[in-house]
Amino acid sequence: MKLSDVSKVLSFASFRPDPDDGSFSWKKRFTKRKSLLLNLSRDGVAWRAASREGTLTESGFIQGPLKDVLQEMSDEFSAMTDNGWCAVSVNQRYVITLEKNLTRKDLTNDVLRVTPRLVLGAKAERGKRYSLAHNPESNTSALLSVDEEYIKEIEGLFKASGLKLGRICCGVFAMLDETLNQIQLATKEYKDENAKDSLGGILSVISCNGSVCILKSEKEKWTELRSRVALFTEDDIAPLEKILLPMVNDLKEGDRIVLNACEEGSQVRKLLRGIAPSIKINDISRSAAIWNLMSKY
Repeated sequence: MKLSDVSKVLSFASFRPDPDDGSFSWKKRFTKRKSLLLNLSRDGVAWRAASREGTLTESGFIQGPLKDVLQEMSDEFSAMTDNGWCAVSVNQRYVITLEKNLTRKDLTNDVLRVTPRLVLGAKAERGKRYSLAHNPESNTSALLSVDEEYIKEIEGLFKASGLKLGRICCGVFAMLDETLNQIQLATKEYKDENAKDSLGGILSVISCNGSVCILKSEKEKWTELRSRVALFTEDDIAPLEKILLPMVNDLKEGDRIVLNACEEGSQVRKLLRGIAPSIKINDISRSAAIWNLMSKY
């Protein structure tokens, strides 16, 4: 046995998951390792470094297509990591839809990656990769589909730049899943404390770098979902107002809005306050939300 192997056992390093083992969280895979998080959009590439202690450090944004950014920054990106490991969030070429009566057998997401037709039936399309978020209280599910060609394109560009991809996710969908989990916990607490009172409808608004997903629920049933890619900017929020206004106007007394934006104090919150002055808004947005999700889960 080599001395390095002995030191790994003594330091518990040999018990850590491999960096490319996607069954573990990013935090566990990169304990005591530096990694880099990147958020891809139509305008350019935002990045954030994660230290060996798991804290978020330096950040930046570079305009331009991913290919050009990687050609320019590959050496700098590599220096921010241990062995070139990166996680990527995509904010384009995806679709989120509301589906009914999808199978919920064990390991659904594992099966979904390999043989999506077993889960989606006739809805499955060739050339797509999928992920699911189920409503535990009804037969509805939020379904994410991403062009497989786009994923392979990203993988090829990173490989050509000497970088390694440990995970590719969709920022909006990750934030939607987190929001739904928080709503489920809050709903349970509300029921425990107010057994005789019914909870009103909820309009969940998820915003990540100009892309948005809006999910409406009534009595814990998901009734409507709208998703748009690169819909608005901080300087032009009118397209978001256009899509939000009809859904907000349908809200009743006792309903509420749950907002989760990738940055606190966003233009989205100001817009909601303006078009829904009488509706309670629960803002669960956190600073650097997408980076925190990517670095921990």
